[in-house]
Amino acid sequence: MQSRKQGDQTGQPIISGRNIRLTIAFDGTAYRGWQIQKDAPTIQGLVSAALERITGTAVSLTGSGRTDAGTHARGLVANFHTLSRIPPGRLVRAVNSLLPRDIRVLRARAAPPGFHARRSARSKVYRYQVYLGAILAPHLLREYFHYPYPVDVPRMQRAAALLEGEHDFASYAKTGSAVAGTVRRIGRCDLALRGRRLHLTVEGNGFLHHMVRNMAGTLLEVGRGTRTLEDFALLFEKRDRSSAGFTAPAHGLVLLKVRY
Repeated sequence: MQSRKQGDQTGQPIISGRNIRLTIAFDGTAYRGWQIQKDAPTIQGLVSAALERITGTAVSLTGSGRTDAGTHARGLVANFHTLSRIPPGRLVRAVNSLLPRDIRVLRARAAPPGFHARRSARSKVYRYQVYLGAILAPHLLREYFHYPYPVDVPRMQRAAALLEGEHDFASYAKTGSAVAGTVRRIGRCDLALRGRRLHLTVEGNGFLHHMVRNMAGTLLEVGRGTRTLEDFALLFEKRDRSSAGFTAPAHGLVLLKVRY
């Protein structure tokens, strides 16, 4: 089911009937991100296939946004239209019975006809997770980037505060990304240390490819003292990916929630 195009079993996706909103959580370690790929398992592909088995018809499943291979989610939102009358509670149980254990539909409910998981979103909240201790416990392996080096957290927090507001984030975009514009608004950028766990929480109206991971890598360089706060502040003007820091690994990134 992974290689098919959405809706190609009937020629057209369903655009009538109920609009169902799903909240989905997953451990993305084994998957090539959200969007359906021809040659690899994805979250969208597996959830779509399960929905089609249950409803008996093609499903066009729209997600709140793409996620990189290996990243995780606590609350990705998706929606689809269906003629099926299965109650939302039963739909959740049925879908989860067909999905692997590292993907769960947490909630399902009827949404207004015009609700669109991506276009209706006001903001998304991501968290990048770093473990600073000398030894990474096995239960943290899948969701924490192990960075066993001393860092100046207050200095990193001062740098993180500079990311709030509306800026040109071209320096934090993946090299070669094809996007119409690179200006985004970040309403919140918090850095908190809990024991040896360092959490970067970012909320914005949109994100460029690898943007949060590049923020995390650049902030860690500030914490290590290999990048000054003055240089960090100039990255908005430079608009040059090579001027910013390294791309932190995908497995440390978690989509926490989507606000509507």
